[in-house]
Amino acid sequence: MPTVRERIIRLYHSFDIPWRKYILLYVIPAVGGTIAISMYIFLSFPRLLFPLNYVIYAIPAFGVLFSLLFPLVKGERRKIEIERYMHLFITRMAVLASTQLPRKEIFRILSEVKEYGALSDEIEKIYNLVEYWNLSLPDAARVVAKRCPSIMLADFLDRLAHSAEAGEDFEKFLEKERKVVLETYAIKYEAALEQLDVYKEAFVAILISMLFFAVFVAILPMFAQIDATYLLYLTLLAFVVVESVMLYAIKVRLPEDEVWHGRKDIRAPAEVKLLKVLPFIYILVLLLFIATLAMGLSPYVAVSISLLPLFYPGYIVHSAESDLINCDENYDAFIRAVGSYVEAKGSDVMAMERLRKHDFGKLTKYIDTLYRRLLTRIDKRKAWNFFAAETGSNLISKFTDMYVTGIEMGGNPTKISRIISDAYIRMIGLRKKRYQSATNLTGILYGLMVGMAFALYTTFVLMKMMASMIKYYPVNLAQYIKIPLLSAKFPIETASIVFLALLVIHALISSLMIKVVSGSHKHSIYLHFSMLTWIGVVVAYLTEDIVGRILLF
Repeated sequence: MPTVRERIIRLYHSFDIPWRKYILLYVIPAVGGTIAISMYIFLSFPRLLFPLNYVIYAIPAFGVLFSLLFPLVKGERRKIEIERYMHLFITRMAVLASTQLPRKEIFRILSEVKEYGALSDEIEKIYNLVEYWNLSLPDAARVVAKRCPSIMLADFLDRLAHSAEAGEDFEKFLEKERKVVLETYAIKYEAALEQLDVYKEAFVAILISMLFFAVFVAILPMFAQIDATYLLYLTLLAFVVVESVMLYAIKVRLPEDEVWHGRKDIRAPAEVKLLKVLPFIYILVLLLFIATLAMGLSPYVAVSISLLPLFYPGYIVHSAESDLINCDENYDAFIRAVGSYVEAKGSDVMAMERLRKHDFGKLTKYIDTLYRRLLTRIDKRKAWNFFAAETGSNLISKFTDMYVTGIEMGGNPTKISRIISDAYIRMIGLRKKRYQSATNLTGILYGLMVGMAFALYTTFVLMKMMASMIKYYPVNLAQYIKIPLLSAKFPIETASIVFLALLVIHALISSLMIKVVSGSHKHSIYLHFSMLTWIGVVVAYLTEDIVGRILLF
């Protein structure tokens, strides 16, 4: 296990900008600019208060800190991007190796797969060293491994170099590596999901503490002669910061495993429909909000009615995602059957003609469409691309591209489908565990919304009750009896605005949290956002009505 010092040194070595160029273009402007800002402020305002002059002196330190940390941050980002796609990269390499292509040609093909980002760049470096600098593959792999930000990729390249020098069969080597990388990926994935349970408990505990603080601030005028208005706004800010930090922590900790593919050239039918209706939905939400406020309705009613149109795009995404998950679950059986039929019949058209008669769930209609496109014999690859893209699935899109590329290179269909199936089954198993975690989190967040609305609006009714009680005491009584309650001022209007804002913001962050954990479409937040807001508002209204009847009458 490398030490922290070794990791930092590796990140600095992986920096892809020449150091002279970096100093000229980044370091000198950053340090010089912060020094100039510091001197300008100091000369313009020479009589600054005691703490501020030290802040001015510290401004150049930010320029120095930026200069030192920028290479580390950039290297860490490249490392994360490399390790994010490592399992897919090894699977694709194993598929290409099964076609018995030369190793240099395999590296050329992999370097052109730009969806792997920084990983493709590292592979392109190896190919360029072999092709243009006449290095052997083992030497090129070792050179890149020394300057690679990812220790995982560096170790793989070192093993690849040793294997090539020892004359080991490339296909057998990748068969072993594929299992190791998939197992490593699965361990990290499961560890992140287990860590998510800790984050759930921490989030619940922190939110309960923040609710207690909000309730305490709201009734503070009962015990001390203090204006709670600014404290209420401070509470709102604290809620936003704490929940945003938890959202960011969960997003960083969980591996990126998006359910939907990110292709913009070919979209799923449901996504096309969604993008068409979204502009009208946004306009309708805005118009409803303005109209309800102009009619003099309460903010609760205005927010509830204006968010109603968001149900529709949320429902579109939810319905399409259910079909997509069903396609994912049936794809493994489909791709294995494709490999067997294509090898037996010698034609993918004949294979699709047989397979479209089988029941593959929601995937069946896309298989039928694929058969019709293949039957035209215009563009085989494009037909498969449309098939994968129309399902909307990220996994289907990636693994279908691997299959088509392997077949085009003359690979054995059965062997390729087996390699793809092994990786696909493992990833679907991990995806199901993630869905379970997302379902549990969804239940927790909906329950928290109910509890949060009840606690806040019980406090709100209590504030109104205390404010009404004070009216019955003589005005000059507070001069003789020193009780803070007698002279307390409860910011009822401010509390009403802040508590509603707390519900809406909590609903928004909760829906974003569900989206991050489940890996669903970015527009899937609309369904949970609108439903959580409605639940919060309904519980708030019922609480204010029922508790108000008990306390005020």
